[in-house]
Amino acid sequence: MPGAAGLAGGGGALNATAPVRLPTPAELAAAGRRGDPPADAVAERVGAEPSVRAELAAALAGAPARTPAVRALVEEMERTALAVPDVVHEVSSRIAYTAPFAAHVFDIGAGSLLRSYAPPAPAAVLVSTGRLVEGASERLLSTGRWLNAASVPGWLRPGQPGFVETGRVRLVHALVRRHAPRVEGHLPVSQLDQVRTWLDFSLVAPVCAEAVGLPLTQEEQRELFRYWHHLGALLGIERPLVAAAVDRASARELDRRVAALTGPPSRDSRTLTAAGLQALADGLVDVSGLPPRLALPAVRAVARAMHDRSTADALGIGRTPVLDALVPAVAVLVRARRARLRRRPAAWHAMVEANVETARRFVRDGALPAPPLAGVRRALRLAAA
Repeated sequence: MPGAAGLAGGGGALNATAPVRLPTPAELAAAGRRGDPPADAVAERVGAEPSVRAELAAALAGAPARTPAVRALVEEMERTALAVPDVVHEVSSRIAYTAPFAAHVFDIGAGSLLRSYAPPAPAAVLVSTGRLVEGASERLLSTGRWLNAASVPGWLRPGQPGFVETGRVRLVHALVRRHAPRVEGHLPVSQLDQVRTWLDFSLVAPVCAEAVGLPLTQEEQRELFRYWHHLGALLGIERPLVAAAVDRASARELDRRVAALTGPPSRDSRTLTAAGLQALADGLVDVSGLPPRLALPAVRAVARAMHDRSTADALGIGRTPVLDALVPAVAVLVRARRARLRRRPAAWHAMVEANVETARRFVRDGALPAPPLAGVRRALRLAAA
């Protein structure tokens, strides 16, 4: 079995003769000491010449690059984007839109992003920046904008909005590595951190969506992993670290190995979680029309339903007994409606395409959909009465 060095490759292809397997704990630990050399080289140039940042944005959109580091990063991303078949760009991408736009306030916000706050070392890095606590709403919005840009069918091709935004995110990660203080020797946004984030979106988010009645089929989950393998490569994640995570069983095992290398949630984790919950509540008011006084309790209840009890307690997610009991009941109704819609292929397709169009409008002009959750609002008002 090759050592950790054999897994390195900055997003390059696996050795065609080597078996695809999950990385060992030792290999994952070594990944915690590695960054993303092509993006780190651009970050170094940005440090010397800030205008290089704008040059990268222009080059990602198709303009010629004069700086060698910028040219190398963009060319690597273009090779990656052009190497995948059209079905990944056009079909696998649509799995994200089998759930309505407003639902992603929950599965991404209350699910993936809150789970990303659990590891203490990355949480300490985030808190050390200051902005990520005070600007939690901004972070949630920017994450949602990038994720939608990266998920709209065809938008990960070179020059398209998702490709451009993903390149920008990759540079931001490199700038954090360059400037954020190390916590107990932890390399900020290391390859290990990137794998954990990859799992938060490809595994944790769909599991959390299932908790509120929006399950994927096994085939849809496989297609989502297929898309995230491609997106992960564009983000600079070393392919061998995630290549063997192709379904929930293998991804859960990878997640277990990654989690074993981190400690339990810390005070910083709970600080970020509290700020994140409030940001999610504010966002829920915008996309659902829910009264502000009900939004935070609703978000807490959904977050507790999405995470196991020990994780929810460790993150400081408070209990709301009536709403905690209501969430599973609402999930049953949502699941039943989703099952009925699946039996009508034309209606299902129309729903997915409408969700895709909503995402396009959101990325292009920040437009949010009309409040869609009237039935849930009525249930919450009854519960609060």
